[in-house]
Parts: sequence; C-alpha cells; structure tokens
Amino acid sequence: MSEIRITRVDPTDETALLEWNDLMRLGYTESRTGVWWRSAETTLAQFARPRADRRDIPLIACLGETVIGGAEINLSTEAANNIELTVLPAHRRRRFGTSLAEAVEDLIRAEATSPLVQTETYTRAGTAFAESRGMTVGIEEHRLLLDLPSYLQADADRYKDSGASTTVPVIRDDPDFSITSWIGPCDEENLDSWARLRAQMDEDVPAGDLTRVAKHADAKAIRCHEQRMAEQGWVLVSSMAHVEDLAIGYTEIMVCAHDPEIVIQEDTLVDRAHRGRGIGRALKVANLRQLPAVPATASAKWVQTHTATDNEPMLALNHDLGFVVADTMTALESRLGC
Repeated sequence: MSEIRITRVDPTDETALLEWNDLMRLGYTESRTGVWWRSAETTLAQFARPRADRRDIPLIACLGETVIGGAEINLSTEAANNIELTVLPAHRRRRFGTSLAEAVEDLIRAEATSPLVQTETYTRAGTAFAESRGMTVGIEEHRLLLDLPSYLQADADRYKDSGASTTVPVIRDDPDFSITSWIGPCDEENLDSWARLRAQMDEDVPAGDLTRVAKHADAKAIRCHEQRMAEQGWVLVSSMAHVEDLAIGYTEIMVCAHDPEIVIQEDTLVDRAHRGRGIGRALKVANLRQLPAVPATASAKWVQTHTATDNEPMLALNHDLGFVVADTMTALESRLGC
C-alpha cells in the first residue's frame, strides 16, 4: 500500500490552491447544514495578499495519486497558531489523520514563533482526536442559523399595517439611546468610537479557558481591515448605539459578494453599564434591516452566528429573533514541546 505523502500547496499556483480549498470545504461541510466556507475569490485574495501578522500554509495529503485530506496552518507572530485539518470520509479511521497531524506539528515546531496551537471542531470524533494529540477543551459555542428570507418577510409584515417605517431600528421605545447604521467602511465621524468598541470587544469576548491575546486595533488598523475585507469580496454591514454622544454598543454582519448564500453575523457588544435595556436587540434588528440594501443578499438563505454555550442572555436574544442551533463548535488548544 502506498504511503501517505504530505506536501505544501504553492499559493501562487491558483489551480492547485483552489483544488485544495475545495478539498477543505468538503471535509469541513460534510453532513452539516448551512455552513459557510470561503469562496474561490476570497481564497485567492487571502493568499495573494497575506496579513502582516500571519502566514497561511496550505497542505495536501495524497495516497498514491489519490487526494485524501489536507490542512491549513495559520502561523501567528502575536497570538496562537490556528490549524484546520481534514481527512475525506472514505479515508478516515486509517491513521491518516495522525500522519497529517504529526506533519502539522513538526512544521509548527520548525517555523512558528509561538508553541501555542488552537483548533476548532464540530464533531465528537474531532474533539476526541484533538484530545488524543494532547489538546484540551477551551470553550464550546453553538453555531446558530437564521432563515433570512423568512425573517425579513416576518419583520416587514410586522410593520406594514402599523404605519411605521421598516427602517426604524428600535423595537421598544427608549428615548435615551439611538442607533446609527451604515454599509461599507465606517465614516470618519464614528471611526474612533468604532475602534474603541472593537477594543472593548477584544477584552469582553468569552474565551473560556483559551489563551487569548487582546489586540486593540486603532483607527489605522480598522482601515487596513476594511480594505482587506473589500479585497476579499466582503461587504461590511454595521450598526452602532449611542447614548447622547457616547457610543455604547455595536454589531457587524459580513456579506460575501462572491458567495452570499450564508451571511455571517460577527460581533455584538453592549457596554456593561447599559445592558438590560434592549440595546442589543435594537442593534441586531437595525442591522438585519440593512441587508436588503446589499444586492448580494438577494440570494442569501441563512445568517450564521456563534454564541458561547453559557452565554444565556445572547442565546435567548438569538432564539427570540429566530436563530436555531445547527451544531456546536469545540475549540481546543495545546502547547507543542520542542
């Protein structure tokens, strides 16, 4: 029997890179509903213009001439090294995953500046395999899906007979806060507040037992992020809450213009001093109401989001909006010895 052969994919070889991306998609999305995976266009842009603080390495595993699996390694200069590993279903339970994991670990030892490794899995088998490699569970998050066409229709029906505009962001009256919404880059007037809230989110985001390095992005870093997302085909949809002149919360949705079937609900934050007033709900509703203005969402089916399994207030809000649990993500980490 041929031995497994693991090689790097040349990121300048577009054909090979896209074949690798399709392989990773197959392993990641198998037997799951409404799962986002990056588009071909996003993949090419990601590897053509890598981030300054990360290096992405694609690996492919073959048995003879047959492709059986692959991996993606994100080496970081400031935080944990992230890995994604898959073996195609027909080739599982034959220790090919072990061979692939060993190759990934050897590469990280040789080339990474940090021994910290993190990964995510959506199956019990994946968790058991990671634990067999010495990794420990750091946090679990539910992956939730919202049927977007049904939600938008129900939201429109809720208001069409009341005389109220469907762009009104606040569900319950509260004259003490307001919502500002926009599509695309943040305007200069709100940029400093946006950066401050993003920094607060880095501090507040539930991390469980995972090691997290808070990266407090300034206005310049926000602009670099916006440019990078635009290059990869992402449309940013954002809303911010204010009490008088003070920004006290935000939410963000990402729409991939190349593959908009699944819309990504990113962060939602409300300052602790202002929670319990319906501001989180107002932010999410305002932002969802912007989506019809993004042409790509005409073919969108789902909004996907992740929420820590013990974050009861956010789970309750998402459930009330119509999100349902699709599956559960387990994040694990370890420190590789030399």
